[in-house]
Amino acid sequence: MRPVGRLWVAYDATCGLCTGVKDWLGRQAALVPLEFVMAGSEEARRRFPQVPAGELAVISDTGEVWLGNGAWIVCLWALRDFRTWSVRLSGPALKLLAREAFSVLSANRAGLSSMLGMASDLEIEQRLRKVMIPRCESESQPTQSPPGPRD
Repeated sequence: MRPVGRLWVAYDATCGLCTGVKDWLGRQAALVPLEFVMAGSEEARRRFPQVPAGELAVISDTGEVWLGNGAWIVCLWALRDFRTWSVRLSGPALKLLAREAFSVLSANRAGLSSMLGMASDLEIEQRLRKVMIPRCESESQPTQSPPGPRD
């Protein structure tokens, strides 16, 4: 089997916590390049039809798929400064605790996002689209030259 050369991370773009973590992952030095795709998007459905929408998923260029806690651990494994942690969290001493912690965070991510003020770009866009923008009154009036000294 060939080694993993690239990973795609399918994340929930409507979740502030998820997009914050995606942005954090993107700023880290990676040993294996990470590419991000919005879960449930047309691109995700076309490229990764085997991946269920709404759950963190990581897909490798070798065809392997990890979901949930396993996906998070693979993301850590791809990062230079966190590979050791990925090994520790997948080992016998911490595996159950890591799985439970991920389950709690995942089940409460909307509430945590709200509590921490972590709105996603999509949430912000949806809120802004609901804002009534008053029409600029100068657009409806004829343009006049400003008063000034007469020649």
